[in-house]
Amino acid sequence: MKSILPMDELNRLDAALREQFGYGELPRDPKIMRAVEDLLEDLFLYAYAMGNEITNENLSSDYQPSIDDVMQVVDAEVAGKTWRDRVRDYFSNGGTGADISRIADTETHRIANTAALKTAKKAGATVKTWITMLDDRVRDTHSLLENETVGIDEPFYAIDGDSAQAPGLFELPENNINCRCELMFS
Repeated sequence: MKSILPMDELNRLDAALREQFGYGELPRDPKIMRAVEDLLEDLFLYAYAMGNEITNENLSSDYQPSIDDVMQVVDAEVAGKTWRDRVRDYFSNGGTGADISRIADTETHRIANTAALKTAKKAGATVKTWITMLDDRVRDTHSLLENETVGIDEPFYAIDGDSAQAPGLFELPENNINCRCELMFS
C-alpha cells in the first residue's frame, strides 16, 4: 500500500526547524512566524493532495475537491483551535522547533486521512479498514484496531472508549499525536 503521508517532506521540515531553532525557544519575530506558517500551509495542502491522489488511484476514481473543501479540512478546529492558533501560541509562549514539528506531523496526518476518507466516500467506497505500521511504536489503543473493517460512515472504537472516523480524528489528543495509521477502502 502506498502511503498517503508525505514523510520525506515532514522529515525535511523537521531537520530545517531543528537546524534553525534547535531545541531552544522560538524567536518572537512575526516575520519568522509567518514564514513558518507559510511552510506549514504548503505542507498541509500537499498532504491533502496526497490523500486525495492516492485514494483516487487505489479506487480508480477522479474526484477533485474544491479549494473551499480543501481549506475547510486544512483550517479545521481541533479542540477549539486551528493549527495556526497552536503555532502562534508556541511562538508567543516559548515553544521550540520540536513543538512546531509535532504540529506539522499531527496535522499532516489528520489532513491526509481526512482527504482520503472524503475521496473514498465520493468514489463510492462502502467500507474502510484500519491499518497500523505493525511495529513496536504502535500504541495499544491502535494495535487492537489493526485490520478492523467498518462501514464508511461508522466510527472505529478504541479500547479506551475514544472513537474516530479515521486515524488522526480521535477526540483525545493522545490518540492522535504521533499516530501513523492509515485506512484502506473498498
